[in-house]
Amino acid sequence: MNILLISTQDYIHHPVPSRHHYIFEELAKTHEVHVPHFHVSEGKERDTRLHVHEATKYYTKSPLKHYLFNSPTHFKVIEEIVRDNDIDVIVTGHILAGTAAIRSGKKHNVPVVFDLKDWLPESAAAYYKSGLVKDVLRKGVWEITKYNLKHSSEIVTVSPSLVDLLRERGGFESRLITNGGVNTDIFVPMDGAKCRERLGIPKDQFVIGFEGSIERFFALDKVISAMKEIVVQKENTTLLIVGGGLFTDYEAELKQLVIDLGLEDVVKFTGTVPYSHLPHYISAMDVCCIPYVDEDWVSHSLPNKFFEYSACGKPILSTPPVPDVMRIQQGNVFPYTTYEEFVDLCLGFSTGVPEFNLDVRAYSWKKKAEEFESIFRRVIKENL
Repeated sequence: MNILLISTQDYIHHPVPSRHHYIFEELAKTHEVHVPHFHVSEGKERDTRLHVHEATKYYTKSPLKHYLFNSPTHFKVIEEIVRDNDIDVIVTGHILAGTAAIRSGKKHNVPVVFDLKDWLPESAAAYYKSGLVKDVLRKGVWEITKYNLKHSSEIVTVSPSLVDLLRERGGFESRLITNGGVNTDIFVPMDGAKCRERLGIPKDQFVIGFEGSIERFFALDKVISAMKEIVVQKENTTLLIVGGGLFTDYEAELKQLVIDLGLEDVVKFTGTVPYSHLPHYISAMDVCCIPYVDEDWVSHSLPNKFFEYSACGKPILSTPPVPDVMRIQQGNVFPYTTYEEFVDLCLGFSTGVPEFNLDVRAYSWKKKAEEFESIFRRVIKENL
């Protein structure tokens, strides 16, 4: 098959690989996969099996400005890829570029699969502080998303809650392919002693960990503030934050908060690390956290880090309780709704961390790629 992927990220520079990276690199082993490059990130260029087509005329780090200013170029490049590469199926999860893909697909009689990775109206607004900007983005993004969903051949989404939400909000029927996935070849329980030694963390230290993008989706400021109380009662405790910022100054704000609270010896930032190294960093953690902000859209999430933590056999502290996580977890998720509860959970685990032997093989990326491939073959056949 010749597949066109319209990724929701800068495919080759984004520092944190997404669902699309894992699944389509797997598909590219046996199919020709094309992707336009939206240059909006500053990370190191990653190796890829995909055919990359430059689609950026004006570089800017702001996602909103990038996609607005470059949208004519995106439309042009997407049309050229479809026209010149005998594309069989298009996959998109994008907002404006998704519209370009749908129009080009209709013009050339190519089916379009819309992969809704998260609740776009809220996730698009989450990068901004201004209430006015958030409201405008929510409304505008939902109108465009409705158009894209209505004109797609098939809708795929990432969690049971999003399946329900799409049906309630717009009467859209969708196919579930869970957002969570993990490379079960490398994410396995392992001894974290070597990673701790490399990071300068003593063997007897109690380590609370987070891995992922340092953005306002996560209430890491509250976690850091909670550390002030935790270390009073459990002195030999470290908060290990693995990851880096993307589009905002949130990481800098957190580092300043650490200084203001006098926690420089307690909180350790590693910056972005290669995906293949993440299991080693997770192994250095005693407990892992998913500290989502308290927003309605969180209830529709199913984050990759849940599967990565679980594959490494770690207990997870999660707030607010995410229904789809709680539905499939295997006893290793401990929800909390206040940071007083977070402190109590951490102190409880500091006296002894249970071992978990969890089976997450059903959520391997290879299986997710096979599910997408099956959908592609069906919609191509139906479109003949």
